[in-house]
Amino acid sequence: MGTPRTPTILTSPQDAAIAFYRAFEAKDVDAMMLTWAEDEDIVCIHPGGTRLVGYDAVRAGWEQLFAGNTKLSFRLDEIVAIETVGLALQSAVEHVTVGDDPKPRGAAIATNVFMRTPSGWRIVVHHSSPAPAVAVVAPTGPLH
Repeated sequence: MGTPRTPTILTSPQDAAIAFYRAFEAKDVDAMMLTWAEDEDIVCIHPGGTRLVGYDAVRAGWEQLFAGNTKLSFRLDEIVAIETVGLALQSAVEHVTVGDDPKPRGAAIATNVFMRTPSGWRIVVHHSSPAPAVAVVAPTGPLH
């Protein structure tokens, strides 16, 4: 039997986001679930994955994702954050590196929604989709 963890009070949505990505990189399911609200209405959608609804389904999704040996690291870019009294949203581009290769392997567009709970800020929605390739189009002639 493991030592029970005392949930950390995440005092801001930014603290919750940092804890989320640290748990993700560490592949620590228990730490990951401490960033989530303990609610049956939480939602998680991984790139190319199905919609997971409820605490047990979200936990099972993270357990499956963390089962592999691949180490992932994230660098967030183009962060947009909106915060109200009890709800916050963060949208960002996640640049993902795999293993020890410093070159990003791909990018995803992620939206995280946080809610203020009695235990501090917690995630209630994580939705991540593959970022489309950005095509640079050269102008064909003078613009008037």
